[in-house]
Amino acid sequence: MKLLRSLAVYLYVAGKVVYGARYFEKLEKQKDVLGEAVVAQKVHAYAKKMAQNAFKLSGATFVLKGAENLPKEGAALYVANHQSYVDVAAVLSAIERPVGFVLKDDLEGIPFFDKWITHMQCVPIARGEARKALEAILKAAKLMKNGHDMMLFPEGTRSKDGTLLPFKAGSLKSAQRGNAMIVPMAIDGACNVLTRGKYIMHPKQVTVTVFPPIPVETVKEMDTVDLALLVRNQIAGALGQPLLQKEDTLQNEEA
Repeated sequence: MKLLRSLAVYLYVAGKVVYGARYFEKLEKQKDVLGEAVVAQKVHAYAKKMAQNAFKLSGATFVLKGAENLPKEGAALYVANHQSYVDVAAVLSAIERPVGFVLKDDLEGIPFFDKWITHMQCVPIARGEARKALEAILKAAKLMKNGHDMMLFPEGTRSKDGTLLPFKAGSLKSAQRGNAMIVPMAIDGACNVLTRGKYIMHPKQVTVTVFPPIPVETVKEMDTVDLALLVRNQIAGALGQPLLQKEDTLQNEEA
C-alpha cells in the first residue's frame, strides 16, 4: 500500500507540475487584464491545492497550529526547519498568501520546474559561493520590499533524522534589507513521512506551528546571529529539542 500511495503521489505531482507550468504561462499573458496580484494569487492557489492533494494521496495528515499568526498585511520572511521534501508541501498547505522559496540553484535545471521558480518568484541560491549567496539575499530582499513574501530554510539542507541543525545567520539579512517581518514556523513529522534518501512515503502526521511574527523594527535592530538564535530556539522548543547558546551559532554566521 505504501508503495502504491507513493507512486500515486509522484505521478500526481509530476502531472501537476507539467500542467502548472503551462497554466502559469497562460496566466502571465492575462496579467494586463487580471492584474499582477490576481495572477500571483492564482499561481499560489494552484500550488497550495496540489500540496494539499498530495498529502491526501500519501495518507499523511496535515495539522496547522497558530494559523492566527499568519500575517494579513506587510511583507514576511517565513523561516522554518528543514526535515524533508515534504516540508514544501507543508508550507504551501499552511500559507494563504503567494510565497516564493529561497532554494538550491540546481533545481533550475529541472524541466517545467523552472517555470514554477519564475512564476512563484523563487530565488535560487548557490551554496558555498559567497558572492552568489549575497546576490540571492539582495534579490530576496528586493522582492520583499515590493511586498512579496519569501520562505527560507536557514539550516541550508535537510536534516537526516529531524534533528535541528544550526542556522546560517547571514541568510536572515534578506529580511533586514527587505523591511520584512520574520514569521518562525516549526515543521514536525515531515521526516517520518519521507526520510532523506528514501522514496517510500509513510502515512504519518505532519504538524506546522506558526509563531507570532517578529516585527520589522525588531528584525532590523537585532544582530543577525542573535536573530537566528531567537528563531531557531523558538522552533527547537516546539520540537522538544535542545536550545543553543550564541557561541554555538557563531560558526554559522556566514550565509
